[in-house]
Amino acid sequence: MLKRYCWLIGSVICILSLSAFELKAQSQQIRYGLKSSVYSSGSDLPFWFYANADGKIDQSSSNLINQFHSDYIYRDSTRSFKFSTGFDLSTRLAHDNTIFFRQLYGTINYHGVSASVGRFDDSIGLNEHDLSMGSMLVSRNATPIPKVQLSTDGFVNLPLTDGHFQFNGMLSHGWLEGDRYISNPYLHQKFLYLRYKHKRFDLTAGAVHNVVWGGTHPGVGEQSPYQLPSSFSDFMDVLLGQSSSSDADNIPDNEITNSVGNSVAAYEVKAGINFDQFRLKAYRQFYLEDKVALAFRSPWDGLWGIGIELDDPDGFISEVLWEHLNTKKQNALDYMPRGRTNYYNNGVYRSGWTYEGQVLGNPLIINGPVANFEGGPYPITNNIIIAHHVGIKGSPTDRLSYKAMLTYSRNYGTHYDQGEEPGPYVPLDQLRHDQYSSLLQLNYLIAPNYGLSVQSALAVDIGELYDENRWGFQIGVRWNRIASVL
Repeated sequence: MLKRYCWLIGSVICILSLSAFELKAQSQQIRYGLKSSVYSSGSDLPFWFYANADGKIDQSSSNLINQFHSDYIYRDSTRSFKFSTGFDLSTRLAHDNTIFFRQLYGTINYHGVSASVGRFDDSIGLNEHDLSMGSMLVSRNATPIPKVQLSTDGFVNLPLTDGHFQFNGMLSHGWLEGDRYISNPYLHQKFLYLRYKHKRFDLTAGAVHNVVWGGTHPGVGEQSPYQLPSSFSDFMDVLLGQSSSSDADNIPDNEITNSVGNSVAAYEVKAGINFDQFRLKAYRQFYLEDKVALAFRSPWDGLWGIGIELDDPDGFISEVLWEHLNTKKQNALDYMPRGRTNYYNNGVYRSGWTYEGQVLGNPLIINGPVANFEGGPYPITNNIIIAHHVGIKGSPTDRLSYKAMLTYSRNYGTHYDQGEEPGPYVPLDQLRHDQYSSLLQLNYLIAPNYGLSVQSALAVDIGELYDENRWGFQIGVRWNRIASVL
């Protein structure tokens, strides 16, 4: 089924592309480029080489990554119309060789409304994605999921408010891969943000809701594989965040008592203050996975961030970001062990909040075996975490830019590592493993007129979480061009 929809997505993109050339263009632009990089290490790659890398890096070996990308953009300002289509083809030579489209998409924007189809970058959350450790919702850690999406074109002014009030909304339907415990499930996503904007400050608040639902269950024991609820009425239950209203026999118990599918959601708020030479911003993701969390049972769980962005983007330091991650309580009452909700894991959708083996949200939450933790019967083996993260970037010269990140985390596994009920339980302090992960990345523009640059990076992991300390280096070359079409 997923392959059939991928063919449908590709066909729609081709039709949109041909239609664009029939329009009387006011401005057309083609962007294209190549990038080739080598990642090398004595063993497994360090964390910040493969985390938030769009799923293109194999962490278990050295990598040779080649990418070719191209985008076509058409604009007609007289009709507030924009059309874009493009692709990003990546090849990887590593322990796990592959070739895949990281992006393949078509988008139409008309009067502030966007319709997109295909696979495209679409991180979700109010966090500062470039320097961030990663959103708890959707980060850049996994390859983008193929989907159809209707959204506003960023924040759009509300009528009769003189631009002081804006909103940003999105609704999408996606298809996850077949090679997972529940094969070929759907992905439902939506968000709504409201913003008050003033010359000196702005305040944004909203909610995000992601749901994995439908798909084919493999069956248990002698039970044959069967289709989980996936009708239009089931979709409406997913859309409204309700428990199942179906009377079918194939409904999991938790979808009757809780809500349909595996939900990953958040309340979010962000504030910004504009000073004469810099902007101060702060944000908060209140992470949610079940109905009891809606009433703030775990108010400290989620992502916090504070950042300073200087007005001069070409200064030695142009932006500084600090983030704090807390996933410790997970809706546990005071007498319960921590981590009861088991973030990113799910009893029915046992592949969890992942896509093609990569966590969709914050990469500090680990998918796969970790030597120090049991993990229980689920793939996510480390989801009780306290972390602090610092990111800095700048441009010391007009040709040289850099990005540096340092992440410190205290890791406690999952609630399974604390022992089975009724106990005795292992105290969290006995499970704690500290870890430091760092990255320094440099980019030097060697031929500005030709868009040619070289990039190098050094990453180091020191601590107790992995079998050994890790270090590695990366070196690559990048060529980008932009051409106007008459």
